[in-house]
Amino acid sequence: MGVTDLFSNIRIANEFVGADLGDWRRTARLSRLVESLAKNPSLSFPQAMPDAADLEAAYRFFNNVKVRPEEILRPHIGQTVERVLQEAVILVAHDSSIVSFTSEGKEGLAQHFGKQQFLVHCSLALQADERHRPLGLLAMSQHLPIKTPGKLLNDRWPDQIREVHALGISPGNVVHLMDRESDDYDLLSFMKTMGARFVSRVKFNRRTVDGGYLEASLEQAVVQAEREVYLSRRTGKRVGAKQLKANPPREARLAQLSVSAGRITIPRTPTARDSSEKFLELNVVRVWEPTPPANQSAVEWLLYTTEPIDTAEQLLQVVDWYRARWTIEEFYKSLKTGCALEKRQLGDLHSLTNALALLAPMAWHLLLIKSEAHTRPTTSADFVLDKEELEVLRVAAVRGRELPENPTVLDAMLSIAALGGHLKHNGLPGWQTLARGHQQLKLLVAGWTLRRAVEAGILPSPRDQ
Repeated sequence: MGVTDLFSNIRIANEFVGADLGDWRRTARLSRLVESLAKNPSLSFPQAMPDAADLEAAYRFFNNVKVRPEEILRPHIGQTVERVLQEAVILVAHDSSIVSFTSEGKEGLAQHFGKQQFLVHCSLALQADERHRPLGLLAMSQHLPIKTPGKLLNDRWPDQIREVHALGISPGNVVHLMDRESDDYDLLSFMKTMGARFVSRVKFNRRTVDGGYLEASLEQAVVQAEREVYLSRRTGKRVGAKQLKANPPREARLAQLSVSAGRITIPRTPTARDSSEKFLELNVVRVWEPTPPANQSAVEWLLYTTEPIDTAEQLLQVVDWYRARWTIEEFYKSLKTGCALEKRQLGDLHSLTNALALLAPMAWHLLLIKSEAHTRPTTSADFVLDKEELEVLRVAAVRGRELPENPTVLDAMLSIAALGGHLKHNGLPGWQTLARGHQQLKLLVAGWTLRRAVEAGILPSPRDQ
């Protein structure tokens, strides 16, 4: 069975099949919650469960100390592994995101600038082809965002790499993708020792064994490849001063990038805690923009990698694989906006992480739909919508967004977005618009199903009561 077959009838409920929460009643409640929230993950719990008894049962479920997030997520990880094992090589994007709440009174969270927060760290599997379809989560953990200079918070990076390979996935079949926070001597040494493949963004201009510095050693390297890359607009809003310095605002543009590479050796750093390796030999790829537009900062990345760097094709593959890392940032947008994680009214870290485990597969599913519409726009719409949803969308489609006879995923996404208020000439829809449209579609499907049940005599007509 190929990965396409595994995706052909994907439904979010399947990602929870086989869950075992230690008591059949808790497992049954999980199924009820999935059924309620899958209709529109952006709804609040009271909106998704208007029945008072169901809502009270949901809150008891999330608060129950015997319900653990890893058990909620376990079936989805199993489904992800099944998809992953159909691939010769996969990418695993690792990243952290801070989850913030403006409301007070939540127990067990960290306080920071008037907000209550915790940190979530995820490992998201992606296909290694040029379209980088998200395959699902392989690991997820929660932490308090304690600032520990020079150290990795709770060793979450190596811990999740171990978790990924403990699932039976060979280190030789995985390329780990990591941002600047992963530039840590212990982590780099750990990955090399275990034989892991990786592409990791450089943060520090480290000293090399010859007495020079990393950046200077790469500046003299000969250009081996060039690539035209679309850079999205970056506003700089809602980020801290540190992030703003690393990622300044920019306008969207096509950038002409040059690529070179070299091999360097760095000595063990004084802050290294665990590594016994006195030196690390690493391949480094430099990507930069020789002639940026006026008043715009030039793009430049330095990337550590275990991948070969001898040919232009190999260098461009490293660059393209690192660019796939943005998919996990889209996953977090889906989790926070499409699934409204930061608006959940739960009282402590335990209940919030249980909700996180429930919503994470739904966020991946939304990401998959959006990814397919962007990267495989000609895929048939029945890949992401069932028969009833397509029937309703045909009838209810906003004028100018009617579905063609054989709709594609892109046709379906634009039609759903139109239900959420998206205007035809406003580009591709965002997460909030899609969530609103998805909500409208589910309400229409519920009415459609009810009408059919009445017509079939399964339910009595209101006129007969």
